[in-house]
Amino acid sequence: MTAEPTTLAQRLLDAQVQFWLQQLSPERLQQILREEIAYLYTQLDRITLAEAVPPAKIKATAHRYALEMDYGGGIPELFGEIANLVYEHPAQDNTTLGSVFNHHLVREFLEKAFEPSGVIDRFLQNVQHSEPFQAFLTDVILLALKGYVLEENVLVRKVPVLGSSLQKLRELLDDRFNGVQDNIASATRSLLAASIDRTLGMLDQLLDQDVYRDQAMIATQNLWDELRDQSLGRFREYTTEEDLQDWMVLGYEFWRSFRQSEYLKTIIDTAVDFVFDKYGDDSLQKIITDFGVTYEMIESEILRYSDDVADALLRTGMAETILRRQLERFYFDADTLALLQ
Repeated sequence: MTAEPTTLAQRLLDAQVQFWLQQLSPERLQQILREEIAYLYTQLDRITLAEAVPPAKIKATAHRYALEMDYGGGIPELFGEIANLVYEHPAQDNTTLGSVFNHHLVREFLEKAFEPSGVIDRFLQNVQHSEPFQAFLTDVILLALKGYVLEENVLVRKVPVLGSSLQKLRELLDDRFNGVQDNIASATRSLLAASIDRTLGMLDQLLDQDVYRDQAMIATQNLWDELRDQSLGRFREYTTEEDLQDWMVLGYEFWRSFRQSEYLKTIIDTAVDFVFDKYGDDSLQKIITDFGVTYEMIESEILRYSDDVADALLRTGMAETILRRQLERFYFDADTLALLQ
């Protein structure tokens, strides 16, 4: 092989590298991007979601970042520092709660929450009739009864002889019948537990749920009316920076535990399958339009960062290195040199 084709290949390589470096200038690059973005956008109508990417790859990406990626310690540390910065920021003292949360939306939210047979009604009913709550209520009543009879009874306090007699009786029973106090407490607890469900049912009948629901909603709305004009900084009275950091750590630890659950993996896979079932046969243009993404949004975001990226590549010399490495493979390929021959 003569030196002629190799020399010509080198000259062509240098010329093309210089050509593309000139295209990375801000004036030329933006024009090129506008032309190519416009062309690509017109082609999106020809490609469906199922043709563009298989659901298995989307699932794999979601699994990697949600389930498998090991986040470094810098991430929670960074979030903690940002949270502390926000906590101390002067804007907290100049911003009211009402300016952050729309007043009418808060009202609608409260009305929805307190509506008959709504989420609060169902939650309270489920808690009220649950076994743990009934056991707790039984223990509270038993404790109150014991305290009232043996310690807090006014008659016992006013008549020392009666109090002394009760004390001696309890000591006698404990001495003669070991564990009788525990047995009495156990029997009383069983009796209360047997009747507590009926008691709750009777309360449901006696209390006017609509009245109490309306009163609770009005009280909550009044509380909101009082709080909405207070600054966000006022709430520093209820939490410290240490509290905020602790909540950040707890939230991060919860996420680390939750992301390992089979439940999250199932939810991700189900969501991806649903999206492909719903949009798999639709064009990419229809999908992004349904999502509210317009051509102007795509163009503006790409052009917003293109100049900075290109400037960094040119300034550091990375652009020329990358171009030469890629184009050299073409110009010094045997088939290319044969053509130049």
